[in-house]
Amino acid sequence: MALFDLLRTTDGFTDTDQAIAQYVMEHPDEVAELNIGELAKATHTSNAAVTRFCHKLGLEGYRASRLELTRERERARLHVFDVNPDLPFMENATTQETMDSILNLSRNALEEAHQTITPESVSLAARLICEARRVAIYAVGDSAVSVNGFMNLLTKVDIPCLEGMRNGDNLVVSNILSARDVAVLVTHSGLLFSQLEEPLKNLRSRGCKVIAITSYEKSESYVPGIECTIALPKRETRSGRVATFYSQACIRYALNCIYGEIFSRNWQHSMESNRNYTKLDHWENRQEDAGR
Repeated sequence: MALFDLLRTTDGFTDTDQAIAQYVMEHPDEVAELNIGELAKATHTSNAAVTRFCHKLGLEGYRASRLELTRERERARLHVFDVNPDLPFMENATTQETMDSILNLSRNALEEAHQTITPESVSLAARLICEARRVAIYAVGDSAVSVNGFMNLLTKVDIPCLEGMRNGDNLVVSNILSARDVAVLVTHSGLLFSQLEEPLKNLRSRGCKVIAITSYEKSESYVPGIECTIALPKRETRSGRVATFYSQACIRYALNCIYGEIFSRNWQHSMESNRNYTKLDHWENRQEDAGR
């Protein structure tokens, strides 16, 4: 449920809660710039009361509430409506309604990924990949499909890639990686961490660096001292979703940002490699046409 809908739902609100909710709804632009003490003073309440109110809305705290408020203001500016990421379709919806839902879901995913992913994490991931001898990328399911496109992009700029889950065996590649290599784990839910527990121990014992692209907040427990984590927004549920439109849009955005940073860092080399790859691709296509 959208934040402003939650603010209007006064069931279970105390008088203090209603005062805070009313102030936020009437002054959203101002509240987005206030710290917790300033909001408490403006609503004649206390820091503790504001924190309890945020928890009552299902948010982690005031910082998370301000972030959600910023997102809602941006959605309103862009005329983007909130869509359930687990079930973006409606029964008996018109084709236009379905198309609008998918458009808004995609916009929401990109906007929230943009706000959640830090430039520092993208820059670090790009640097680690550029400095690596080889890049092994681990992903399963729908994420593996998104990763294939990323691997193709890296190939175009002359960065050697390995498929970490080759033929479903996650130990083969991990046994050949070393401190000169980097492993990239792409898992929105974090489920891949438990599946790769033994290979990850093997990678770390060999000194291989690790980049995680995930919404899972405890990746450090599986990869102590992990070099880079790109945090994704988490709105899908694994049990109730009918598709992974939201999570895959976030993953593709993160991967595209990394690729863009890599390309920009090595502009001349990337341009030349990309041109050579395109020429080779055209030559192979002509050879295929000639053989028909």
